[in-house]
Amino acid sequence: MNTASLSAQVKERISLAPGLPSPNPTPSLWQQPPHPTVAKIQSNLAEETDIVVIGSGVTGCGAAHALLHHSGAEGLRITVLEARETCSGATGRNGGHIGSNIIEKLPGYVETHGIDAAIESARFSEANAARLLELAASLDYSEREAIELRKVVSGCATSSPETLESFKLAVNLYNDSYPGGLFKFKTVEDRERIKEFAFQDNVVGLIEQHGAAALWPYRLFTAIFENLLRKFEGRFTLQTNTPVETIQYEETQSPPYSLVTPRGTIRAHKIIHCTNGFAGHLLPNLVGRLFPLRGTMSTQQPGPNFPMLGDRTTWSKVNKFTYDPETDLWDTQYHYAQQNAKTGDIWIGGECQKLSELLNSDDSTVGEATKEKLSQVLPKIFANVEPHQVRQIWSGIMAFTSDGRPLVGPVPSSISGRHGPGEWIAAGYNGHGMDKAFLSGEAAARMALGEDTVPGLPRIYVLDEERVNSMTADAAVQSLMSLFF
Repeated sequence: MNTASLSAQVKERISLAPGLPSPNPTPSLWQQPPHPTVAKIQSNLAEETDIVVIGSGVTGCGAAHALLHHSGAEGLRITVLEARETCSGATGRNGGHIGSNIIEKLPGYVETHGIDAAIESARFSEANAARLLELAASLDYSEREAIELRKVVSGCATSSPETLESFKLAVNLYNDSYPGGLFKFKTVEDRERIKEFAFQDNVVGLIEQHGAAALWPYRLFTAIFENLLRKFEGRFTLQTNTPVETIQYEETQSPPYSLVTPRGTIRAHKIIHCTNGFAGHLLPNLVGRLFPLRGTMSTQQPGPNFPMLGDRTTWSKVNKFTYDPETDLWDTQYHYAQQNAKTGDIWIGGECQKLSELLNSDDSTVGEATKEKLSQVLPKIFANVEPHQVRQIWSGIMAFTSDGRPLVGPVPSSISGRHGPGEWIAAGYNGHGMDKAFLSGEAAARMALGEDTVPGLPRIYVLDEERVNSMTADAAVQSLMSLFF
């Protein structure tokens, strides 16, 4: 298959509307057991509210938390609508890492947007990590124990000398440009240090990231929601299994927005979209600019000789992305892992899927090629890991943008198809939401309350008409294809 034909297929997949989340997603071990009070929480659906947040993941949690604590929202009624159970999207299905991917992004950001914009992005990741650690510290003892938060050193390894050289250039650029960064990075080629990470001998080098953390994400955000419901009883409601099917805007009505759900219609003055990979369902002209990508996670039990490192270490392994035209398999050659510090289980994810499986919004199934590869990948990455056993594999939907940057800000009518001025969005983290999503949701909420600019929010994340016009499906295709060819 020639590149033009392949690009056309990619564009076709990117241009598909995501629809609503599947009502029967593959079971995620993060969500087991379900939170006893908020997982399936429902109450009578009010006829109207002041602000609706759509989506109950980390972004929606950040938006709700900000709205309820903002002096400009005192007395306002806040409603979160969730299509499935609380935190059942990417937040309840991800890798559980708190770290920054700024090393990956920095060279491109500097080239395209300048060093100041690149450093803004680095600071934003730091601020997100600090906020999550602060929120975790505010929980009671049993909740803190449940989320299993650990501060770790993250090792991002490669067996490719070419990739290692790229690592060195990016780390040097970061250290020269931002010596005061809270995340600290260094490249390592020392064999003894590499062995301390338990990697296989084929690793030629790695990046150490200091200041990272790992946790049980579902438990953190469900705990925050439970505390918000308790503290703001009477003005905050969380409605699960309440998908928003359509939105209508009627200027002459008050409130002007009607959100239609299977449980009835609720009217609102303002809407904040926190649906990430499914955003195109309610924002039709976002399709092609933001697109879903199905990721896959697993939990696996290593053999008895694998060390207990989960209290201080997380891992990733990176090589050049590959595409096999005979099998139509797109292999990111990127895996990310953490180890539960209590059980020793390794939680590891990565993608090797056909195009129709990769660019897909259906998390009710797992691609067979990815399932097979994940089931066999541990001994290819780690030493002394056999005999290992796969406990569970599940999928989840991420959101990627055509320009590789998150979207935060007011939704233009050119995107929503509606002429009302009362919609905002935070979405599109390109596979790295834990260091961006909470404060992105918070920023969208603050904008909805009248703040024109939010200090700390990277300017290159802000959505405006100029950026909308540049975010084409063709740009998304070019960006995705460049990773593999």
